[in-house]
Parts: sequence; structure tokens; C-alpha cells
Amino acid sequence: MKVQNYQIPKSSFLSVEKDISIITDWMLKNNRLKKLLHYTTKDAMSKPNLTQEETIELIGKNIKLVPKLYIDGSVLAYIIISFDNFSPNASNPQFRDNIISFDIVCHFDQWQLQDFKLRPYRIAAELDTMFNEKHLTGIGTLKFLGASQIVLNNEYAGLSLMYEAIHGEEDKKGMLNPAEQEEFENDFNNLFND
Repeated sequence: MKVQNYQIPKSSFLSVEKDISIITDWMLKNNRLKKLLHYTTKDAMSKPNLTQEETIELIGKNIKLVPKLYIDGSVLAYIIISFDNFSPNASNPQFRDNIISFDIVCHFDQWQLQDFKLRPYRIAAELDTMFNEKHLTGIGTLKFLGASQIVLNNEYAGLSLMYEAIHGEEDKKGMLNPAEQEEFENDFNNLFND
């Protein structure tokens, strides 16, 4: 009888990929947010809704999942989603707290919208409406921790929104599907068969 000496990954870090999927799905359903990111004119809110093709192009171009910003001359508004500050929960060490940040970065020429509205703050309002007190994969709801202004250089600045999330057993269920579990087991076994 062969004894299995491995364990299928069970970690709250697996919740990051699940949360990214939920977050981007919600963002791509928000027509106001998509207009603010895609259109560079002051009347962005009165422009037509984005096509499905334009919506898909936002990921990786305007909506960044990797915390590195490559400035594209045609893209002037960005949202960078990041997960940071993982720590044990104070009241239950089986759970982990972390911060989900939304860095909103806009070219200074694009800040001003019509009627004294400022693009970064309008984007922040859309994100806050979508995520504050909402449930992702963790337990409880996201809690708004604060926002602060960020200035990258003499052309780009914006806001950073921060939300606390708590992840527990719900996020430690292992792989997303049996095929991924089988792939993991095969990879693990191949480590010792080579």
C-alpha cells in the first residue's frame, strides 16, 4: 500500500484568484466605470456603452491585475488591483486578513470631466459602490479602510482605495476542479519518480 505524503494545496492565497475573477466580472458589468476608463474626453459619461470587444480590451490595458504600470500613450486611465498585507485574523488565527487595493491612476489632462466632476473620484465612487460591504470569497464583507491620493509623476496621479477582507475555510477547499487536482497529484508524484 502506497502512503500519500502530500497534501492538496489549501490556503487562503487561493482566494486571490477567485476574488480577481469576481472583481473583474463586476467591473466589466458596470457601464459607467467602463466609459470612464475607455473614453478620454470630458463627456465620457454621455458616450455610448462599450461593445463587447471594447470591454474585453479593458483587461490588461486599463484594468491591471499585475502591480506594474506600463504607460500606453492611448490609455490615460488605469485601475491596478492588488492584494497585500496578509496576516492572521486577531480573533481567529484560522482566518487571514488582507487588504485589497484599487489604485486609480489618471493622466492629469483627463482628470476634469464636465460640471466640476473629477475622473479619479468618479471612478472611486463606482468602485466603492460596487465593493464596500460586499461579499467576495471570504467570510463577512469587504470593509472600507480608507483612500489616499497617489502622485506617480508630473503627468499621472489618482487615488488608492483600500478594503479589508477576511478569508477562512471557505477559501481552503483546494483546487477549483478535479482536473486541476489530478494535475497537481501527477506533478507531485513526478517529482519523486525522476
